[in-house]
Amino acid sequence: MNILKKTEDIFVGSAILAATLVLFINIILRYFFSANTSWAEEFIRYAMIWIAFIGSAICFRRGIHVGVDLLINYFSGKGKVILQTIINVVSILFMALLVKYGIDLVLFSMNTGQITPSLEIKTFWIYLAIPLGAVLSIFHIVHRTYLMLRGVELSEE
Repeated sequence: MNILKKTEDIFVGSAILAATLVLFINIILRYFFSANTSWAEEFIRYAMIWIAFIGSAICFRRGIHVGVDLLINYFSGKGKVILQTIINVVSILFMALLVKYGIDLVLFSMNTGQITPSLEIKTFWIYLAIPLGAVLSIFHIVHRTYLMLRGVELSEE
């Protein structure tokens, strides 16, 4: 679990750092040297897609996704556990749909051989963020649900 946690955190942190660095360099080139890199905007867009989907899994792991706290906090004890379990099951079902349709999108992209305009990489590498992020999210939701049902006090990791 710790290896997965560190891998997710390092990946998202590195992607944010890379996107920020590329953006900064592109701004400097554009405004001070009247030069522009055609691939920078595309790289940043794709990095943000990966950051969003892997970041979603990190949020599920930490239990910090946007939720209806008012409703959950209204309950206590078993009622709170039951409501949170229902929310988690619905989240798992939604993520399962993302896995299914994300895989369909990846396979379609692989079969058509689509590539990106500037970076010229296969588009399935970008679309792969969807099913991968959803699978990681399902893993974290299931893990947190298991711990919650066992009575383990959950905190933001």
